[in-house]
Amino acid sequence: MERFSVAIPGSVVSDTPHLREKTAKLGAIARACSIFGVTEILLYHDDLYRARAADLEFCSDILTYIETPQYLRKRLFKLSPTLRFTGILPPLQIPPHNVSSSVAQVRVGDCREGVVVAHSGSFVDVDAGLKETVKCQGSYRVGARVTLQFIELGRGLHGAIVEASKMILSQPDIQPVYWGYSVNKIESLGKALKAQPWDLKVGTSRYGVAVQDALPSLSKDLKSSRSTVVAFGSPKLGLGEILRKEKLDPKETFDYFVNTAPDQQTATVRTEEAILVTLGLLNLAANLDG
Repeated sequence: MERFSVAIPGSVVSDTPHLREKTAKLGAIARACSIFGVTEILLYHDDLYRARAADLEFCSDILTYIETPQYLRKRLFKLSPTLRFTGILPPLQIPPHNVSSSVAQVRVGDCREGVVVAHSGSFVDVDAGLKETVKCQGSYRVGARVTLQFIELGRGLHGAIVEASKMILSQPDIQPVYWGYSVNKIESLGKALKAQPWDLKVGTSRYGVAVQDALPSLSKDLKSSRSTVVAFGSPKLGLGEILRKEKLDPKETFDYFVNTAPDQQTATVRTEEAILVTLGLLNLAANLDG
């Protein structure tokens, strides 16, 4: 699947009073998305009349911070009260994070993330977490985050800027490698679902069809989908309520409107819990035989 997106409301942290717990909740969401290979997190306003702009910006900052390799964070993020508790965030341990800081261990074909620190003519110098910068051809602004692939390791390090979404690591079997997720803010869920050509749209709700009843056809559609979006509601408003505020019927908006925690024994399922449960079930469905 080329594009696997998760849509969550900016108010996902609104039921958590303390900054530390808000940060921890987003860390759990980032881990769940990374475990199951989500390539994009869409943050949407879930209240058209009282948009939670501060919550949405906070979610964007934390989710972007944790996805950023540790060696680039000081260059890309300024000191901010928002990041006060980022020390408690769990490491994602995804490929772009698990790289050596030693030049001696770098090989031609290796890829990693970097930040442009200088430019001269048609070349830029990129900080890729090594003792020396990497020279790459291209025109990028200082401070831009890029993905590079090493092409020469002789006198100085030389690389090529590559597209992260199509990037592969230098491995014997040349298998595509998960390279993290992007974070994008959108005005409303309904508009994003209608405006973009998704192959498959999945909505989650306790009022949806029990997931086991939809599993056979869902499994088939997941296997053939090149772009899938999975949407979740907020702590106070379910997905159905959110869409009805936009005058949309969730059962007509989504290809599947499912309950991924049927027979739940708690009064509510928190969004971060629903994300982990749902992505696990979709991963199972996508890998079923038949």
